[in-house]
Amino acid sequence: MAQATSVMLSATEHELLSALREMPDGSLKTRLESFLVELTTFVSSPGCAQMQADGIPSGDASADCEECLMLDQLLKTLKSPL
Repeated sequence: MAQATSVMLSATEHELLSALREMPDGSLKTRLESFLVELTTFVSSPGCAQMQADGIPSGDASADCEECLMLDQLLKTLKSPL
């Protein structure tokens, strides 16, 4: 059973959640929810493989490194029309 939670949402977040809630239950909705969770987790933690000057991998998604550029290209590819 779902648990009630109160959080502030941006307009985009509200639109996304509303669209998910309006989808009919079924395998397509389940697959989309799972994909969105996995994609969000993947993109929110880029963890660049290249070590920075301090020896710690970059966690900055705005960095102009190979992994961040790859993630940006991946999102562009997913957004392009089929």
